[in-house]
Amino acid sequence: MPQDNSALEQSVRTVINGTVAVSLVGGLSGAGYATLKGNSPLTYGFMTSLNTGLASFTFFGSREFLFSPLIQENLSHVEAIQPNGSVMDKVADSAAAGAFTGAILNGVRYGKGRVAAGAVAWAVTTSLLQMGYNKFAIAQRESQPIQQTIPGHSDAPSQLHSQVQALANSPTPQPPVEPRGASDRIMDVMTWVAPVKKLSDDEYVTAMRKQQAAIDKRLAELQARGAQPPPPPTEGDPRPKL
Repeated sequence: MPQDNSALEQSVRTVINGTVAVSLVGGLSGAGYATLKGNSPLTYGFMTSLNTGLASFTFFGSREFLFSPLIQENLSHVEAIQPNGSVMDKVADSAAAGAFTGAILNGVRYGKGRVAAGAVAWAVTTSLLQMGYNKFAIAQRESQPIQQTIPGHSDAPSQLHSQVQALANSPTPQPPVEPRGASDRIMDVMTWVAPVKKLSDDEYVTAMRKQQAAIDKRLAELQARGAQPPPPPTEGDPRPKL
């Protein structure tokens, strides 16, 4: 089944990644300790990396391929108290695998009398490490921003961003230009042919006021001299023209 193959691949990756990571940490720690003690860091680092690699391979391999399937299939009440993504996720699996690994390592190194002590120490240590790893994973997930999307509209944020960009880059609409009349076109031709300045309404009113002020000033000067302004000509004036 595809689901079983996917779970198998995930287990294999977990074993490989865990073994490599622990081996590197063990080798670097061993090399650093040997340097402080004045010993050969290469030799001590290699031996430490090899030992930690074998221990981590035993731990991750037994957890992924022995204890996790056993708990999932036969111990449903244990599986219920450690849901995926929680702090207790795989804590029981890690404790069982740690006890198994510690019993083997202590039995090989110290004999049968230290099997139980090794099992208990490793079980406690691996369960605490698993809980710490779960807390770190939860904090990392919670720190990531959550994007809410509408079902069937997963590309809605990108479409909204495109629309905002299009509006920002669109030119500012210009006010409508009123149609030019015949008088405006004639005035343009006269301005091009002769130095005629086209005045706006405000400029025209200002010029007329200046002319009216000049006329009023001239009339006031004539009245001050005692002269009367000539009457304006009328139609049908009988006086002969000179």
